[in-house]
Amino acid sequence: MLAIVGLGLVILGIIVLIFGSTAPLLRLYFGDRSVISQLLWGTLLFALGALLLIYNAAYLM
Repeated sequence: MLAIVGLGLVILGIIVLIFGSTAPLLRLYFGDRSVISQLLWGTLLFALGALLLIYNAAYLM
């Protein structure tokens, strides 16, 4: 279950990083229209998802 959540966060982080500039509703959801905010939130979601995947692979196998 933890791996599915991590994978979802990684995918969401990639979507925010790549498609955030072309999806205005996605940018409004994060409260700012700046590219800096888009990069920050995308990186944060991606990193959190990646950490969950690493934790799942290392300790739950």
